[in-house]
Amino acid sequence: MTVIAAPLRLKVEGFRKPLRLRLLRRAGALETFAVEGEALEAVRFFPAAAVREINGQLTAIPEATGAYAAALDAFEALGRRLQTMAPRAALPVEAVARAAGGCFWLRPPAGVTLEDWLADHPGPVAEPIVAAFARRLAKALEELHAADIVHGDLSPRAVLIEGGEVRLTGHMVDRRPFFRPLRSQQDLVEPGYAPPEAHDGALRHPIGPAADLYSASALLQRLLTGRAPPAATARVAGDDAWPSEIAASAGLRAGIAAGLAPTASNRPASAAAWLSGLDLDVEPADAPWFDGHAKTPSVPPSPEPESDPLALPPLPMADLFETPPDTVDAPLTIAREAPPRRRWGWWAGGLGLAAVAAIALVAPRLSSSPSAPPSAAAPNAAVPVAPTGCQWLSAGGAWRLRCADAPAPGLRLPERFDAQTTARAAAGEPAAMERLGAFYRLRASETANPDRGAYAYQARGWLQRAADAADDGRPDTARARDDAALALGQMLARGEGGRAPDPAAAETRLRQAAAGSRADAVLALAQLLETQAGGDADRLTQAQGLYARVAQLGDGSLLQREAERGLARIDAATKPPPVEVPPEPPVEEKPAPTPKPIPKAKPPAAKPPVKIVAKPPPAKATQPAPPVVRALPKSAAAPPRRPAPALPLRTWTTSSFIKVDPTTNFYPSLELAGRAACDSEGGETLSVRAGDTNCPNGVNYCQVRAVATCQGARP
Repeated sequence: MTVIAAPLRLKVEGFRKPLRLRLLRRAGALETFAVEGEALEAVRFFPAAAVREINGQLTAIPEATGAYAAALDAFEALGRRLQTMAPRAALPVEAVARAAGGCFWLRPPAGVTLEDWLADHPGPVAEPIVAAFARRLAKALEELHAADIVHGDLSPRAVLIEGGEVRLTGHMVDRRPFFRPLRSQQDLVEPGYAPPEAHDGALRHPIGPAADLYSASALLQRLLTGRAPPAATARVAGDDAWPSEIAASAGLRAGIAAGLAPTASNRPASAAAWLSGLDLDVEPADAPWFDGHAKTPSVPPSPEPESDPLALPPLPMADLFETPPDTVDAPLTIAREAPPRRRWGWWAGGLGLAAVAAIALVAPRLSSSPSAPPSAAAPNAAVPVAPTGCQWLSAGGAWRLRCADAPAPGLRLPERFDAQTTARAAAGEPAAMERLGAFYRLRASETANPDRGAYAYQARGWLQRAADAADDGRPDTARARDDAALALGQMLARGEGGRAPDPAAAETRLRQAAAGSRADAVLALAQLLETQAGGDADRLTQAQGLYARVAQLGDGSLLQREAERGLARIDAATKPPPVEVPPEPPVEEKPAPTPKPIPKAKPPAAKPPVKIVAKPPPAKATQPAPPVVRALPKSAAAPPRRPAPALPLRTWTTSSFIKVDPTTNFYPSLELAGRAACDSEGGETLSVRAGDTNCPNGVNYCQVRAVATCQGARP
């Protein structure tokens, strides 16, 4: 494996940060990179002889500039088609990115390839295994060709054989335009598996579905012979590559020869016709496969009931006693002949009588007790195949999986989930899928976890599988689907795991969860519609109706109070603004008339002879004049009194630790804890997220910090 020193950086739509890529391998005209922090691989179109890479930027050589530009456009179009069509026969393409460093596909890591298996098993493969492989390969090619997709580079490294199924990877575009400028076909075609038209540098023959059928026939020949198939030029010269010591059925050899015809028009017209020409027998119920069996019966054998340590095994009463058909309470009578007398003595006889008495005491209780229920029938949906080391048991009228590697109490939490929950989820149990998705979502919220992106990817995958599970009528399945849809909607709405928020997909999932009349799902959908309304009256009306449903709970819970606040916000947003009434002009007041002063009486004249100095008489009190009220001009009228400005809203963050069960959807509890923290400090909740997470070893719970962003007039 080749590793480059400096990783590439790739900006992909839907990811908040650029992805860091490290080279894993080169095969043909493709390069595969590991994506740090994500459970993804990046595949780049890289014709090594035609391009030069300088500081992460690809530049075509002058002779191959036009061919590289056309091939890059075709590779991007093929990736987007695979992303849109998402055929089950192909490894899914998560995203397509075009950058200065080339065109990249993001996809899950490939599993076991046929090339890996052949490296450990170089000899010929048994014909029944080849027949099972041919059926599944034909089915995969038929699906691709129906979607108008040609693989173009079918070889052992492009075939995945995990789980008894065939999936294809390594799809390729036409590389023939590079032959002339490079004057070589090295690393552009796969010798032995490429059809003759793939070597045609003059582009006289198109590459279509017949090219894939040629490669498929070469694959079958490689499996049967244990030898690398010859190149197409050698086949044209007459080399059929069938060793004399290889024994294969005549029909299979004839069908392979028809698929290896040098001319495309002489090959079968379709994958179904190619499979029919192989003349295979009917596939058995247990078809052999490379790593076991490719197919097992859809209905498992009757499961063994769970053993109860307190339950006694039933006694063989039918052989000892007969019950008269008239009444059940009739005394029991011995049905078989008495055993011959043996020379055991009186002590043996006493033991026999004691045993008969004990049986007589136990038998009425066993006969009067209700009969044991029959083995639980299979649920409505077909029970999935139990994985290796596990078996399905009936419990409570439903199927439950028990694995031999049951976790010990001292194991760490991830190991416990790997032992039990992962096995059940892989077997198709929706409740286990939801629990596993919730667990990975919890691990993705750990701030100090370097694999947060990979855990978030796993969480989205398992939650999506649980939300899309078929309805089998069981209450635990319905509950798991609703929980998974709610958790997935919250992840998409908030953009957890480094992805950009996707409101449209989040709304779809929240509507699915709200259809089950869950108050928390209805509230989450209402909040999403309110935040995404943007002045849309219809969406606000929908959000108002959802808030009203939650507000009718009448239990005084935090959900009800949050719904009431949502109603108040929508009422305030849709209420028309108040009409301002202009203030009335002040009334002009005329000045009051000034009262006339009262004239003072003159004092009498003093007689001259008497020289008495008379005291001046006291002054009489006069009333002060009233103040003059002057009318202000209209231009100088007093302005109307304005209300005092409201205190500015502040934003702060508060948090509280809660104890959660990682096997359940704990985010509703996290929401309630965060909103309660804001309420306690007199603020309105803007958002709640998971903070630090601590899962002690050997303990079946985790401590999660609920971090809430609040807003209000906090002192």
